[in-house]
Amino acid sequence: MRLKRRGLLKAVKRGEYASVPLDVDPAGFRPDPYLVVHKALGDRYAFSHYSALALLGAEQQTRRGIYAEAPGTRARRRMLGDIPVRIYRVPARGWHALTTTVRRGGVPLRVTTPARTLVDLASLSGSDQDYEAVLEAFRDLVPRIDPRDLARPSLWGKNAVARARLGHYLGRIVAEPPRLGSFAPVLAGLKRSVGRVGPSYVGTRPNAAGNRFDAEFRVVYPGGF
Repeated sequence: MRLKRRGLLKAVKRGEYASVPLDVDPAGFRPDPYLVVHKALGDRYAFSHYSALALLGAEQQTRRGIYAEAPGTRARRRMLGDIPVRIYRVPARGWHALTTTVRRGGVPLRVTTPARTLVDLASLSGSDQDYEAVLEAFRDLVPRIDPRDLARPSLWGKNAVARARLGHYLGRIVAEPPRLGSFAPVLAGLKRSVGRVGPSYVGTRPNAAGNRFDAEFRVVYPGGF
């Protein structure tokens, strides 16, 4: 308690504290949220969705919430101190092959691979998606991905709407220079798997007058870019 009163310790959650660097104002110090969540959840979980984007270097903005996923867990939201965490349950089969490791502050953190991260982002409901941010994530990550890693139907999941969104985002990026023709078989497979779903809204402005319609994947998306 003396160290806390002196500003040398910062409460992370009940009974757990982080040390405050000596050259930092204690009033404004916030422990690294990724390290806090990693310590609480352990290696069985992987950072995913928007959190994976940040750890993979594909998103610069700081989001207040942390996203994580693991097989055999219960999907839920929880608070770790003042950090909101969204936890997703995923199928156990093949999941470990869809994760990799990055280092942050000298600590190895499990994170979803670029291909898995894009699938996860496309699987979020329309109300949870940030269309511009996800589109930018595809621009950054798709060139890093081997098309074969994104071509497996088992990776896409059973939700046809999520597959349609994945195809829409991928189709937009592939149509831009330098036109990544190697992803054409992935798009063809997604089109076959989607069928006649939708139309489905995707993004942040479902009722905007400038919305556009992707006829191939039957996705209504924000226009005006």
